[in-house]
Amino acid sequence: MMVRRLFLLGFAVALPMAFGCSSGSDKLGCGDEGAAAANAVAMSCGGATDSTTEQVDIVLGGPASGSTTVRGLNFDVTYDPAKVEYVPAASDASALFPSALVAVTLFNGQPGRVVVSIQEFGGLPPVQVGAGQHVVLSLSFRRAAGTTFGPTPLAFENAEATSASPAVNFAAGLALSYQ
Repeated sequence: MMVRRLFLLGFAVALPMAFGCSSGSDKLGCGDEGAAAANAVAMSCGGATDSTTEQVDIVLGGPASGSTTVRGLNFDVTYDPAKVEYVPAASDASALFPSALVAVTLFNGQPGRVVVSIQEFGGLPPVQVGAGQHVVLSLSFRRAAGTTFGPTPLAFENAEATSASPAVNFAAGLALSYQ
């Protein structure tokens, strides 16, 4: 009797898997290179908002001591649109640059490149950045419908910090996967 119950239990578990049903563990994965270095901008995994969507934080690492001043950041985030989709926010804002003009859009309306510009208005002083990790902006990406893929990079291109003192560099991006 016990053997029959074990067989039925095993069969009940194996049958759905044989027809492609999973245990629900499939989700968008994210891998970054850790904290942003001093005076560098990096992408950081901000956390899953659901099983197919990941928040990607753009983080500015403050200096080891003292402060860095910066008026704004301009950069593109590139990705493979066959695997990943950009999810526009209802409203883009920056906690680090609260008075800044923030523009986030797809390049020429085409997937594969998100163009970001964050700039303080002309009459305002530059932002003072102290030690620590500072989230500049959060972007969201989701897997393209029906895709399964290994690590796929999100990368910075055309990156610059406006009127930064000392200079601010842009580090490597991160990778998303869905398996």
